[in-house]
Amino acid sequence: MNSTNDAHIKKNSLSDLCVYFDAKNSRDEETGLVDKFVGLRFVEGKLSVHFPVGYEKPKNQDEKQIRLDILNLISILSSFGTPESSLRQTDISLKPDQVFFPIHAYLFVISDFLNHGYYKPKEQIYKRGTTGKINWSRTIKQVRPQITNENVVYLEFITQRTKHNEDELITQIHKYCVYESFSKLGYLFSSFIPAKPAIAFNKNFFTSILQTKLAHTFNEKELLLFKNMLEIILYLDSSSNKENFIYGTNNFHHIWEQLVDSVYGEKDKDKFYPKVYWRLKGNKSDFLFGNSEKRNSLRPDTIMIQERGKPEQKIFVLDSKYYQYGSTKNPNHLPDSASVVKQIAYAKYIDTSENQNKLPQDVHQNIDSTKIYNAFILPSSLKTPQKTPQNIGFVSADYVLPQDSKICQKPYHKIHGILLDIRTLMYSHSPHNSHAINELAKIIVGEDGGDIGD
Repeated sequence: MNSTNDAHIKKNSLSDLCVYFDAKNSRDEETGLVDKFVGLRFVEGKLSVHFPVGYEKPKNQDEKQIRLDILNLISILSSFGTPESSLRQTDISLKPDQVFFPIHAYLFVISDFLNHGYYKPKEQIYKRGTTGKINWSRTIKQVRPQITNENVVYLEFITQRTKHNEDELITQIHKYCVYESFSKLGYLFSSFIPAKPAIAFNKNFFTSILQTKLAHTFNEKELLLFKNMLEIILYLDSSSNKENFIYGTNNFHHIWEQLVDSVYGEKDKDKFYPKVYWRLKGNKSDFLFGNSEKRNSLRPDTIMIQERGKPEQKIFVLDSKYYQYGSTKNPNHLPDSASVVKQIAYAKYIDTSENQNKLPQDVHQNIDSTKIYNAFILPSSLKTPQKTPQNIGFVSADYVLPQDSKICQKPYHKIHGILLDIRTLMYSHSPHNSHAINELAKIIVGEDGGDIGD
């Protein structure tokens, strides 16, 4: 470990590490698209934690709340990360092996240490004797009893004692992993500074010891500890201290889509996808791009259904846009014509009778074209009571709803702009949340949303 890492391990203020979106430093004023790193970055001795657009810092810079925010951010990146959201080598200036940082192994080792301290191997010593704790199972199997007056008597027993040996190599390797973990992420848990390890790093030696231990350990807690220690060792390189590490994404929009879909979406949304095909001259069959769902289908991010399978059923086609508007209030940072036309196409597909037999049967039987709606979902930091979603208006296209028209023939011809509080969603994202679904439906359909422009 070098002085750079030692300096970082003593750092106490979490608020100094956090980076929040600044509307004044927007990269793309024309489109409002955000392509910005979200996650943890430790490069050249400087650690920073980057939060997504719309996420505001806690009031009074509350260190406890900031710590919770950082840990929750890590959880979100882990739970909702997709291959599309993963960092690519072209995204950053680090070496490839510095990108794939095993953050959960580091966090596990820290948490385990704070709860249980350093690992202390326990070696059980068994011997024949009359003193010590009797191991009856071994005694019965290994010692022949004496029969006296029809009673069974043991003159000797198998006794056991626990030998604590803190000089075991496994303890030294654990101390190395604890120091390594605290040097990078310990600030998330406490201001404690562990002692420097006495043992020098040796990847092959450490790996051999841990793999041997794993092969002979049946205690689940110890197995988890050893596996996470091994993951840290395998990440480290004997020729480098790996000072630089990154855990996060430059494509948080994929995670934003996953978050919204988890809370509001139906699992069988693929049944609502319009399909495309090529009919080429001279070919007897249509061309469908193989098994590529992305190339075969137009795919709405989320299909939300209120009162599914009932006469009062309402269908909402939601498109999650990780745009800056919620922070900038700049209309240039709203979805453009391409997104609008696609949303209308998605809803039109559901509303077309020829397609409805492709939908799930319970939905098909209760389709009502006056109860199909459209909305864009954007991140923000809301000031509304209980952080309820906010309807900012709607967008349409003149070929379905002319600007001078006061009559909207189909509800889905209006695509409502909805701001969701990103902090609330990141903390509360229980799957298919009926309360959240009903609340959002009311905002879209209700007096403040559904009547706009009528």
